[in-house]
Amino acid sequence: MKRALLTTTLAAAAAIALAPAASAGTVHEICAQDLYVRTQPAGVIIGTLYRGDHFELSRYSPSGDWAEGYAMGHVNQRGWIQAGWFC
Repeated sequence: MKRALLTTTLAAAAAIALAPAASAGTVHEICAQDLYVRTQPAGVIIGTLYRGDHFELSRYSPSGDWAEGYAMGHVNQRGWIQAGWFC
């Protein structure tokens, strides 16, 4: 009984941890004070988003640490940002 409960609990926790908080194709507001837009995950900086700017999410990196999409505002181009900074 305890083993089944532990297995179920761990499986549920893993599913929650791996699921991205936002879905692709949606526009999200940035909550970070400033956030670099890059050419690829941890790549060259091509712009900066600021709190209140918007980002149209296309996909997450396999690790879930980076989000790829269109950076709106003065950046106005596709790029990668660190995930986890949407309001």
